[in-house]
Amino acid sequence: MSPLSILAPIAVAATLAAPPPVAANASLYAQVQQSEGHYHEGELGAKYLLIEQALKCSCGCGLDVHSCQYQMQCGTSPVWSARIRQQLEQGLDEETIKAGFVAEFGATVLMAPPAEGFNLVGYLLPAFAILSAGMLVGLVIRGGAARHQILEPVDSVSPEDQARLTAELKKLEEAESPDW
Repeated sequence: MSPLSILAPIAVAATLAAPPPVAANASLYAQVQQSEGHYHEGELGAKYLLIEQALKCSCGCGLDVHSCQYQMQCGTSPVWSARIRQQLEQGLDEETIKAGFVAEFGATVLMAPPAEGFNLVGYLLPAFAILSAGMLVGLVIRGGAARHQILEPVDSVSPEDQARLTAELKKLEEAESPDW
């Protein structure tokens, strides 16, 4: 019996047991689309999409409701999406719908925290850091330019300065001379 004849039934069994190809996932995606409907067209659809993108799904994925529903396919986002759609069809505005979710689940349900209280630090700190870094770079550059203006070439040296310079150079030579 050849090794190929032994491996052939294993390969056939592995092929039959393999998960279905991507087309099966596409049909599952189509079923989700058909079951819930895709209502992101027109003025109501635009509002619907904005609200879905402003709310974070609570399943733990960290995505907004719209992305989670069509990428992660969790059990939370379709329910929230249907709730948003129903409230929009009842005539509620975006802020009221978001406020309802915040009242029920807390401010962590928002993708971007409200600009109030301690959250202002998160909004203002990056701008403050960029401005501070720019000022620091400006001061360093300005300080370096000022130093170059102070240093000017010397045309003549007084006899006292010449003697002091010679003495200092002699000390330096002695300090750096080899010990051998």
